[in-house]
Amino acid sequence: MRYLYIAKFCKHDFERYTAMQITKKNICFIVAILFSALATAQSQYYTSVDGVAGGATLKNALYNLIKVHERISYGSGTASTWGAFYSTDRNPATNQVYDMYSSEVRYFGDKGSAISGMNIEHSLPKSWWGGTKNDAYCDLHHLNPSDQNANSRKGNFPLAELESVSWDNGVTYVGKATINGSSVSAFEPCDEYKGDFARTYMYMFTCYQNLSFEYTWMNYENSAYPTLRPWAVELLLKWNKQDPVSQKEIDRNNAVYEIQGNRNPYIDYPQLAEYVWGDSVNYTFNLDGAVTGGGTPVVDANTTVHIMEAFSSDLGQFTAVEAVGSYPWAVKYGVACVSSYESSVNHAAESWLISAPIDFSNAGEAVISFEYVTRYNESGKLAERNQLLISDNYTGDVATASWEVIDFSIVQNNTDWTYTSTGEVAIPAEFLGKDGVTVAFKYVGTESKAGTWQLKNVILTSKKGENDGGDDNTGDDTDDGDDNTGSAGNGGNYPFDKFTLVTDASTLTVGDSIIIAYTDIVMGAQSETGKYRTSVQGAVIEAGAITSYPEGTQKIVLEEGSVDGTFAFNADGLYLAAASSSSNYIYSNNEISDDASWLIDIAADGAVVTAQGAFTRNILQYNTSSPRFSCYKGTQKSVTIYAKSPVSTTSVEDVLVEAETAVDVYTLQGVKVRAAANPSAALEGLPGGFYIVSGKKVYKK
Repeated sequence: MRYLYIAKFCKHDFERYTAMQITKKNICFIVAILFSALATAQSQYYTSVDGVAGGATLKNALYNLIKVHERISYGSGTASTWGAFYSTDRNPATNQVYDMYSSEVRYFGDKGSAISGMNIEHSLPKSWWGGTKNDAYCDLHHLNPSDQNANSRKGNFPLAELESVSWDNGVTYVGKATINGSSVSAFEPCDEYKGDFARTYMYMFTCYQNLSFEYTWMNYENSAYPTLRPWAVELLLKWNKQDPVSQKEIDRNNAVYEIQGNRNPYIDYPQLAEYVWGDSVNYTFNLDGAVTGGGTPVVDANTTVHIMEAFSSDLGQFTAVEAVGSYPWAVKYGVACVSSYESSVNHAAESWLISAPIDFSNAGEAVISFEYVTRYNESGKLAERNQLLISDNYTGDVATASWEVIDFSIVQNNTDWTYTSTGEVAIPAEFLGKDGVTVAFKYVGTESKAGTWQLKNVILTSKKGENDGGDDNTGDDTDDGDDNTGSAGNGGNYPFDKFTLVTDASTLTVGDSIIIAYTDIVMGAQSETGKYRTSVQGAVIEAGAITSYPEGTQKIVLEEGSVDGTFAFNADGLYLAAASSSSNYIYSNNEISDDASWLIDIAADGAVVTAQGAFTRNILQYNTSSPRFSCYKGTQKSVTIYAKSPVSTTSVEDVLVEAETAVDVYTLQGVKVRAAANPSAALEGLPGGFYIVSGKKVYKK
């Protein structure tokens, strides 16, 4: 899942100030300045990966960023590894050694001196690249002081979650794990350090993706991407989430950077793991957290999310059906997989992955997208052995239903397991306006050739028909009268994208969508500098309503502000906020604050929209000389607000009452924030705002 990490500031960065008598106000000032400087320097380091597409492209960009660094001599000495450990792995308050392999208490002596009973441990075993004493051999990001006994016991075993333990010291566990169907010796760190090891391994397999790694269960021999095998990806992503970045990791990353000149990006931005290997590979990575790129369903009052399935733990909204053979679709490595190649033998199979029934009654358009890998297919048979199909009369027997093939221009990957994204594929028009529609993925293997198909991130959404209106829908397609008797999904004359001018602020409510405008100019996206909102011309305004708006128009969802009686402006998951008393900026923040809470009044010349924080340049206005929407002291042009109510928003109670089984919870940006949740507690602990539950948009206060 895509998730936000909050940077932490290290307390000991301020130790040089302890001799001063500092007031609370001064401390806050110092913290703000140092944090700002640290954040600025860090973001500047990552400029080259800002706005880069996920997956292989992003991994390669990270490789180019971090591969060049200082090489530190291996061994003892102030300018060598043990000298570096004095800065990277020493508790400055106690002089104690940080040891991620045991609970033995040891202390540093003179800087650069080796410590009795400890080794310089390569967390990623050097034998995995053949033992060459190259840059990887000396890289501080994966070298640690280690208890000799623990180091010897873990050997060069892969990381894994053990099924049986043969030795442990309470921190390091050695035993057996089942990997790809085989029982192998493996090493499992304690829970406290699982994330540390995961982020270190991801760094190493990025920084040294150019090496010819030997086969070691976790990685491919020669693979710039994905480098890691699917089960290893699943494990490292899991540990990365379960054990978040600690202050110790942050401090160590900073210390290594001072010595070696490069950083571990998976510590600075742990969400990068999802962009490189996880469920966000189809998105663009943005330093500011903006959600851009493939796969994200644009969810508003007219959009229904019918399917959003990552297959991270089970088949979810799909059912596996075997028409021939016994080789069903199943979840492995966090994706849906099928193959009838087993024990080096090809087998005949016809395996279906079938969705739950879909209601397209009110749909005017619908699209499906997914990511896939298909390999080892018979030449010329790719498209007929791996199909996406749709039916409106499937009742449980695939043989008796009528199926139509949906072409998604399938391609075969002949080299590795890099996923291909379909983009949005249109659902055939003849299925719109119908209930009980089913989509399915069909796999065929034969005794002469059985390929492999893997799927993830299936998203199916629909938008309402432009004339979605009547309840009886008894007329034919040509009936478009005022009695709302048109066919299902095409009746009446309800203009679903009409935004009406707000003349009374009291009519606005949480959940409304709004467009902010000046004449026919509407607010658009965040600027490249992030300091204002762009202007987009071309809105059509008729009879006090925006009836058509240009591409790039920013539609904002109203949420509760942090100040009573105010609204927060949710712009695609970010919140507009006044930014300064000295500059005319409007920022896009990740959280709701007083500066991101807006009081709306309606005056004779338009709306007065005022941020409630301490900044004096806090009135949202339009600048005609430098066309943009931003914050001012009231010296620019007043804006107007056009709104529509969330006609498809459902109450939390209604959705949870309807849900009889566990539910998944998504943000409006399509990010899964909770999987298989108990319906009665699905939204407990989540921030207030909009979510998608059981395919419906709900609001949590």
